[in-house]
Amino acid sequence: MVGEAMPAERAATDVARLAHSMIGLAPTDFTRDAILGAALALEQRDNPLRLNLFATAIRIFLDHVMDALAPREQVEACRWFEPVEGQNKPVRNARLTYALIGGLTVEQVEEIAGIDVKPLIKEVIGAYSDLNKHVHGREDTIVRDLDEQDAIANDVLVALAELLEAQRDYRREIVDCIADGLQREAVEKFTTETVGEIDILATHHTVDWVGVNERQVIGITANHVEYEVTGSIGVTLLYGSGSDRRRGEGAEIGDEFPIGMRFRVPVETPQDLGEAEITSEIDTSAWFGIGDDDDIDDGVQNTDDTNL
Repeated sequence: MVGEAMPAERAATDVARLAHSMIGLAPTDFTRDAILGAALALEQRDNPLRLNLFATAIRIFLDHVMDALAPREQVEACRWFEPVEGQNKPVRNARLTYALIGGLTVEQVEEIAGIDVKPLIKEVIGAYSDLNKHVHGREDTIVRDLDEQDAIANDVLVALAELLEAQRDYRREIVDCIADGLQREAVEKFTTETVGEIDILATHHTVDWVGVNERQVIGITANHVEYEVTGSIGVTLLYGSGSDRRRGEGAEIGDEFPIGMRFRVPVETPQDLGEAEITSEIDTSAWFGIGDDDDIDDGVQNTDDTNL
């Protein structure tokens, strides 16, 4: 008898552990509480309403995840949004689409990054619909078998974990693909223009190189894709005229400074530099003996390093 009980006990422990592991993926304090509640429900192996309590917690979890990742007003502002007859708010398919790709279209994302979001959306909706049947318990519908409970819980947890990981990873991949072309063009433009923050340091200057180290996703909304790159710029500061320097009366000093460039592009034309809003910042505070060279930071989590 003990030998027969072990597989079910091991499965129950694993599915509860899976729920606990998702706490770090939850986007808000309340959704972390909700997924913790779902995990604790799964640990109650002797509770006859174990699956029903888990299902209720997961429904609360997903509803509030959608509130955080796909606000109604943003979803309805997307050019691809179409109201569903009989529904007074965006349906789950539309909200999941927005959570993954914002105002970009499914076709755009497949062309830009090679990502097809439809299978994942279908998987999440299917698993969630199956679980929804167990929110309201009835005497003749309660699932009492632990293995069956674990299989149902596992399906929805895996689908939701894939969703939350994809919400993070897809946006990074999309921005990486959009940014590569724009970044090269913007850096070329950057090196040919007079930079005010550096211009005040010397009579003249030349930009020798621009290096980009990190790329940060700011957001993909109904209307815009926004991201930031940070790195360094190498310059030569020139003091005096050319003839002054030839006579040894001027000076040339090489230096480098941290830079940040923020890109904001419309979702309709995300790879068109002509439509991009670009703002740049050069931190020259170290030149004056103030500040910290590493202070360029907007509080957004860094993605993988990208070098030019």
